[in-house]
Amino acid sequence: MPSGARLSILMPCYGLAGSIAANINRVVAATAAEEGVEVIVADDGSTDGTLQAAEAAAARHSHVLVVANPQNAGKGRALQLAFAASSGEIVVFLDGDLDLPPEQVPAMVAELRRGGYDALLGAKRAALVVGGYPATRRVLSRVFSAVVRFAFRLPVAETQTGLKAFRREPLAAALPRVRIGRYTFDLELVVLLHRAGCRLGEYPVDLAIQASASKVTAGTLWEMGRDTLVLWFRTLFRRVG
Repeated sequence: MPSGARLSILMPCYGLAGSIAANINRVVAATAAEEGVEVIVADDGSTDGTLQAAEAAAARHSHVLVVANPQNAGKGRALQLAFAASSGEIVVFLDGDLDLPPEQVPAMVAELRRGGYDALLGAKRAALVVGGYPATRRVLSRVFSAVVRFAFRLPVAETQTGLKAFRREPLAAALPRVRIGRYTFDLELVVLLHRAGCRLGEYPVDLAIQASASKVTAGTLWEMGRDTLVLWFRTLFRRVG
């Protein structure tokens, strides 16, 4: 793995044994024209062979590295692990299932640099159309976005989309302070960046929902609601981070 990369792409993954190798190859191809790219794949304690499949794919690319949590700890912990192994001046979060196509990454990174942002968050509002996204997840996404924007007074509407781009310095200051490891990890990170005075923006992204996409369960909703409420109270009393 070469040091001093210009662009680090962090790919958290879990339970993707059947697709992670092809997904790694696709990310490599989609960013081949970029200079100084490194791809850090972070397996979050998968038990289905995802780690082994990722390592086999990485062995074919000198700029791909695989790291792993020994046990499932949540996407946030996987991203923290991946970030610690990265060196890029620009850092991209890209969910390993590639529901957000990686072909969008170069244009998003260019906009981050051109617009003077500290972070660009993928905004999938235009993709939330009937027939293009499961109805339940479409409604929940919009409701969560409205609640979050009202409760935390954020300048952006979407925090949970699995494609984001950051400048390294502000991310390095905020990421280690994130306490939540699972579904509302993204929200806490954005709140921390906003409180630090970072310039946040949104970038429209396309979706490519997979047939095997996970469904939202009652347990997921409970955990998201609980963690959002806890974060709101911590923000209210200025104890975030």
